[in-house]
Amino acid sequence: MIVGEKQIFNLMDTNGRRKDVLNALKVYLEILEELKEFYPTESWGTYPNSLSQFLFYEKALEKSKDVFKKHSNYDKFINELGDNYQTFIERDNDWVENNISKFARVLDEAIEKRARHYTSNLVKMGFTNANRSITEAGYDYLKGSVVRDDLEEILPLDSVNIALFRQLAKLKIFTTPKDGKRQYYSPFIMALVLLLSGETIDVHTFESIVQGLTPYSSEEIKEAVRSNSIKIDELEEAIRDIDVVIPDELGGENDIEYDKFQNIFKGSKNNALISKIYYNFFCALKNFRDNKTDKAYADLIKCFDEENSTSLNKAFGYGKSVFAIGNKGSRYSIEKFIEKNSNHPLLATNDYVSEFYAAYYKSKWVDGIREYSDTTTRLLSATGLFKFKNLPELSYKEILSLIFDVEHLRECIFGEMTEEEYAQYEVNANCYYGKSVSISNIFNYSYTDVSGITEKIKRQLGVSTAEDAKRLLQEQKNIEFIKHINNKYPKEKIIELLPLFSDRRKDAQIKKEVNDSATVPTIYEYIIGIAWYYISNEEFDLYHSLNLTLNADFEPIIHAGGGDGDIVISYEEVVIMLEVTLMNKQAQKRGEWEPVLRHSLNLKAASEPKDTITFFVADELDYNTINIWRAIAAVSLESTNSHTIVDGVVIMPFTNKEILKFLEKNIYYKDIVKATKNSFSKVPQITDVKWHEEIVYSLINE
Repeated sequence: MIVGEKQIFNLMDTNGRRKDVLNALKVYLEILEELKEFYPTESWGTYPNSLSQFLFYEKALEKSKDVFKKHSNYDKFINELGDNYQTFIERDNDWVENNISKFARVLDEAIEKRARHYTSNLVKMGFTNANRSITEAGYDYLKGSVVRDDLEEILPLDSVNIALFRQLAKLKIFTTPKDGKRQYYSPFIMALVLLLSGETIDVHTFESIVQGLTPYSSEEIKEAVRSNSIKIDELEEAIRDIDVVIPDELGGENDIEYDKFQNIFKGSKNNALISKIYYNFFCALKNFRDNKTDKAYADLIKCFDEENSTSLNKAFGYGKSVFAIGNKGSRYSIEKFIEKNSNHPLLATNDYVSEFYAAYYKSKWVDGIREYSDTTTRLLSATGLFKFKNLPELSYKEILSLIFDVEHLRECIFGEMTEEEYAQYEVNANCYYGKSVSISNIFNYSYTDVSGITEKIKRQLGVSTAEDAKRLLQEQKNIEFIKHINNKYPKEKIIELLPLFSDRRKDAQIKKEVNDSATVPTIYEYIIGIAWYYISNEEFDLYHSLNLTLNADFEPIIHAGGGDGDIVISYEEVVIMLEVTLMNKQAQKRGEWEPVLRHSLNLKAASEPKDTITFFVADELDYNTINIWRAIAAVSLESTNSHTIVDGVVIMPFTNKEILKFLEKNIYYKDIVKATKNSFSKVPQITDVKWHEEIVYSLINE
């Protein structure tokens, strides 16, 4: 990824940025794969040369309805096309020649440009190349098809975690070329170094450093980072201390008229209102500097007691309070205020206007760092390695400290490449960044290096084999996960959360209560899994039963995929699969009938002779769906994995309210299983498996 000298790198384009980062990446990859399948000759381009960008945007709206709720320009475009939609898709030469000029602007700016923005995030992660062809790394992420090396095999991470771990480890932020070379910065390695080094660090400082460093950082900073000769707070201060060029129209000024002020001091949104807030603060502060009276002080403090005072802290205080002023309702006296802020630049300098602008410019830079760091920290957490619940910390820190040597990592944070090396790294069609490369290979570990690290890990854990090390780490993770569930999601909390899923207007509340990085359907799957854990009296391995990718704080982020059911629970006497959906009645017919049946058949074929039951859980149930599941138990069917003929597939539907009642009334899972089996045992089997052939034979042989 290339950034300009005054740019902050970001891993998700602000146009269409979403909090469900992992889901967005997966959805966009799925769309590109579908386009490749159904439109194999369409290369990535604009209309009329290609339909790809238009079709991508259409599918993005369709697959992410909860995210892209408003798309008036697209709606207007479709309405204006009217009956000519198919003609547009077919790119009829006469129609294109006569009409394209009328539609070109909205098509490019409101539709195709958005498709380019959304998919640029895939390019940044190395999941596609610039032409939006899915790379090996992209398929690793999409399909969960990672082939692990020996070190990756030990770590208790799933395939999505590993795919992200690899790509972030390879991620480099490049400068524009100079003298045939490009400098680079590796934020993931910087993040590892910060948390492996042992110093306590808060979230804001962590974000400021990881997101704020750039390949353009001074050689002094780079060398200080490499040699570990700079403290964390000093590094954060150095990142803030950027060069500020005072606009010519402010140079030498002692005051600013509002008309000039509002053209320079702007917020990201609602500029007129924000500029007025900034200007009121500018005037109140200037008056206080000139007249340190109680009235002037009261006017200054009033700026921070109004509703929009947080805007001032973001714009002039690096996100913190601009001045030390005491607590709201108990502000400092004027004398104490002057004492506490005696060295503050906005009060101490004679060049007030220039210092005011410098504070604004630097605070805006830091605010940008924090804004873009949101996506970065979500991706770091999704590797399963970085925790952000309290202070930033590493999962499996002792193991990672054996895998990575901190001093060696420091040497890898900054570097340079020739133009040819850069092209091979992330530009060429088969570039290194898009390849499926293991952690051992990314860090150039030899077979001897890996063997040595593995031996250290075994000694550290007190085990004799790598398999034992993996098992022990997984057991420890499972214990931590259950502790998290017991603390954050006790039975009472699940009873409180379940009704929220019946009202999609409560989606924002659900995300706030659980994890706003996940979609609500993903969260529902997670919560139903926990609900069944309590219905089972905690008698199964919840962590391994969920087919979800969790972040390092054990919150759900994305369905792991892989063609399996949502939740598969192996009890001693029965295997239960929970298939969970928030699709309404109509959508269930289209979206659930085939996959639920396929998963149930494959599970039964793989589990025999042990009994299997699928419980289909939805907020509401379609009448036909209920009875289709019942009827399926009567016939022989073929699994899609092994093509084994299986009889008596049991799929029992329950509503969200019924699951809630099971919890409230302490109904035990064995009672649910017994009632289901008793009922389905009454379904008469259709033993006449040759009825189809008999009908055909009777017709063609008369």
